[in-house]
Amino acid sequence: MTIVIFKHYYFREDMTKLNIQKLRKMFSILSNEKRLKMIELCENQPLTITELSRKLDLNYSITVKYTSMLEKVDLIEKLKQNDGTVKINPLININNKGEIRFKK
Repeated sequence: MTIVIFKHYYFREDMTKLNIQKLRKMFSILSNEKRLKMIELCENQPLTITELSRKLDLNYSITVKYTSMLEKVDLIEKLKQNDGTVKINPLININNKGEIRFKK
């Protein structure tokens, strides 16, 4: 899959070393099929960490770790619900060509 990124602060002319490091980290995180699939699964409707664990056949603690990694580089946000559960909301869209568009 080819990943193309459109319009995000990583590509401003005043790019700093921190932004380049964050971009490298983002690509590293997206290179994992399960983490990429997490984003795809949540695109139409935010899912809980438990739901993601089941759909991806992953251990709950691994799912928490992966979602934290995605959140750290602004690819998802965690939305705490009134019942205490956490839903995952992607901050990007990935189309069928592998292009990434940031929602914000």
